[in-house]
Amino acid sequence: MRILVTNDDGIDAPGLAALARRAVEAHHDVFVLAPREEMSGAGASMGSLALHHPIEIRPRRIPTLNGVPAHAAAATPAACAILGCLGAVGPPPDLVLSGINHGFNVGRSALHSGTVGAAITAAAWGAKGLAVSTAWADGEVHWETAASVALDLSGWFMDAEDLRALNVNVPNTARGELRGVRWATLAPVGAIRSSIVGIEETADGEGIRVLTDHRSTDPAAAPQRSDRALVAGGWVTLTGLGGLAEQNPSGEKAGEPALRGLLEPGVGDGARSDGAHPPGLQR
Repeated sequence: MRILVTNDDGIDAPGLAALARRAVEAHHDVFVLAPREEMSGAGASMGSLALHHPIEIRPRRIPTLNGVPAHAAAATPAACAILGCLGAVGPPPDLVLSGINHGFNVGRSALHSGTVGAAITAAAWGAKGLAVSTAWADGEVHWETAASVALDLSGWFMDAEDLRALNVNVPNTARGELRGVRWATLAPVGAIRSSIVGIEETADGEGIRVLTDHRSTDPAAAPQRSDRALVAGGWVTLTGLGGLAEQNPSGEKAGEPALRGLLEPGVGDGARSDGAHPPGLQR
C-alpha cells in the first residue's frame, strides 16, 4: 500500500517521524509531504493552493527515516494532501496518514484541526484519510503507541468500504495499558475551550486587540460515549468523519411552495410588487 504521511505540527515533528517509521516497518511504500512549519488550527484550508500561487516544495532529510522520500512544502496540511493525491512528488497514495498530533483532536472542535483537515481532504481527493492524535504532555509522549495503533487500524480501515476518513485518538500511555478500541461520538466541545478575557485598543487607537484564554475541558462533563470521555478513560477512540455533507430540512416550511415565497418579485433589480424599495435602499 502506498502511504503519504503528513501532519500539522510541521515536518520536523517527532510524531510524524514515528508514524512514518512504523509504516515503513509494516513494509508499506511510504513518502512524506508535510508543511515546512507548524500549521496547527488550519483545518481543511487550501491556503496558497486556492490563490493560484506557485507552491514551493523542497526535499528534506529526516534522520530517522533513511531512504524515505520526504518533502517540506510551503503549504497547509490539506494542501499537502491534495498535492500528494495529484502526484506532485510521485504516484498518488492509497492512504494518507496524518499525525501524530501532539494533543487530542476530539469533539466538534476537531473541525479546526489541520491534522483532521488533511484526512478529510484526502478522502475528497481519491485516497482514504486517517488522522491520529495523542494527549499533550510536558513529559514523556508515547509516540510509538499511537503509531502502532494507527498502523494496526490501517488495514481494517482500507477494507471498510463505507469509511473514507477516520479520526483516531490514542491515550498517551504504554501500549499494554490501553483498554481497547471504541467507536465514539464527537463531544460538544474539544479538549481545550477558548474564551475572550479582554478587549483593548491598539496603540494607535484605530483598532482593537482581543485577549483570549485557552483551558482544558473536564472529560467527566462530556457524554459517556463521546471521544472526549472515552479517550480520557484509557480507550482508543474511532470517529468516522463524512466531510462536507448536505443538510436539508424537512417539513412544510422546506417544501417548494414555501421556497417560492422567500423572494419578492423583481428581487434581482431591487423592485417590489408594491412599488416600494427593499428596506435599506433609498433613491
